[in-house]
Amino acid sequence: MKRIIGIDIGGTKCAITIADVSKTSAINLLEKIAFPTETDKGFKHTQETLFATVEVFLKKYNKETIEAIGISCGGPLDSNKGIIGSPPNLPGWDDIPITQMLYETFGIPAFLQNDANACALVEWQMGAGRGCANMVFLTHGTGMGAGIIAGGMLIEGATGLGGEVGHIRLATDGPEGYGKKGSFEGFCSGGGIKRLAISMTETWVSEGYTPAWIKDGYNPKDITAKLLAEYANKGDAQALEIYKKSGEKLGEALAIIVDLLNPERIVIGSIFAHSGHLMKDSMEQALKREALSHSLSALQISPAETNEFIGDYAAIAVACYKIGLPLLPPLPETDNDVLSLYENLFERNPHLKTVRASLMEAYILIRDVYQNGNKLLICGNGGSAADSGHIVGELMKGFLKKRELEPETRQNLTRLYNALDNKQSSAWAGLLQGALPAIDLTQHNALSTAFANDNSPTLVFAQQIYGFGTKGDALLAISTSGNAENCCIAALTAKAMGINVISLTGMDGGTLATIADCAIKTPGNSTYEIQEHHVQVYHALCAMLEEKFF
Repeated sequence: MKRIIGIDIGGTKCAITIADVSKTSAINLLEKIAFPTETDKGFKHTQETLFATVEVFLKKYNKETIEAIGISCGGPLDSNKGIIGSPPNLPGWDDIPITQMLYETFGIPAFLQNDANACALVEWQMGAGRGCANMVFLTHGTGMGAGIIAGGMLIEGATGLGGEVGHIRLATDGPEGYGKKGSFEGFCSGGGIKRLAISMTETWVSEGYTPAWIKDGYNPKDITAKLLAEYANKGDAQALEIYKKSGEKLGEALAIIVDLLNPERIVIGSIFAHSGHLMKDSMEQALKREALSHSLSALQISPAETNEFIGDYAAIAVACYKIGLPLLPPLPETDNDVLSLYENLFERNPHLKTVRASLMEAYILIRDVYQNGNKLLICGNGGSAADSGHIVGELMKGFLKKRELEPETRQNLTRLYNALDNKQSSAWAGLLQGALPAIDLTQHNALSTAFANDNSPTLVFAQQIYGFGTKGDALLAISTSGNAENCCIAALTAKAMGINVISLTGMDGGTLATIADCAIKTPGNSTYEIQEHHVQVYHALCAMLEEKFF
């Protein structure tokens, strides 16, 4: 198994991640360590912490398995030379040869990209840009940057500054972004919306009108894009006017991008992903007014899909791209009806996109188990025990479909049932349904209590796996924390018997995730939130399996 280390460098904090990667299985994040950047203490201070953390990962995960290091950092920088060149949020980081420093220290190839390009790679392979050969990703956060995918390749430029669209001038005067008045960043970034709001607020106040946020005690300098969105979502006319103005400038800038690059998709992050509805109309009007209609006819504008976890994958994506590894391999399932159910889960529940790869991996694993004539074993405690029974109910009988028996089987059963000479026997065969064999290990009370009393409660699931399980089966172990001891021992027992293990847990996955062949880690800050997400995930999984086999 190959591994990648990712280093995400920001003005406020840095994060280092490590992930398993391959050409055939989805990327699997193993661990993340974050710490404050503390820019006031200088580059050397942050470098020491960064390199010490990398050393921790190399010792813990075996240096020989580390294929490359990816770095995501705000610009300006030279990605070709691997040099960070004085980013405004990193004072004192002047011409830092970061990739050379990492290689000389650890002997591992390192690659650098600006954060917009890094995020574009994630959104292109895992988010709203999937399937595109020509895509533009806009950060639309505190600043405004872009990552450009053209012909299936990232456009970096001669010095790594390809995609600095925030510097495009949209007006001879206006809010300033990165040293240029009236720029795209000046009008449309989070900082730009703030500056635009301050200017418009001062104008309204001078004309004798006091906006609601001033009446509520906010100083003009306290205004943020998020605060304005709260007022706009309540119908405040002035807040809506500010977002309308920013949306118009967004549309004008998009028109330049559309005419220049003719992308099939523009994916916009952060502010647009959360508040795009407030600027959509004015943006579209400006686009229609300014852009070539033929180019617009082929364009789709989408909010980013990976906002909640894009930072965790961005630096990993940099290295993966450079060494030719996909973040998500081609889907190993071609049934469009199955894929429709799969995509529907994420359309309805965008917060679950963190499990996109692992859900497909679990589906493929269980699909192959059933195709080979094997079965699924399931275990969990408390609410997870209830989920175990719930899943068996969806697999062992019709879930979304009737699952009628094969005609020959139905005829044979009808003939045998009729021998009972019961008036209802002729209908019985028609009532039976096709089943996907699954056993809930929480439901065998006599066996469980006897073994717990005579031997060990902790080994009850393990004993059943030993008795029921055969090589080629799969175990689904459910635990919100991922640390339920009886489930962990069950998983280890299964592995010893040649039984594939899938874990369904909360965010960090706990011990179960380290044992499992496939680890589904749903978001959530509390047990009940995680369990609610578990229901959505396993319903989709059961629906996909049913669609495949019936």
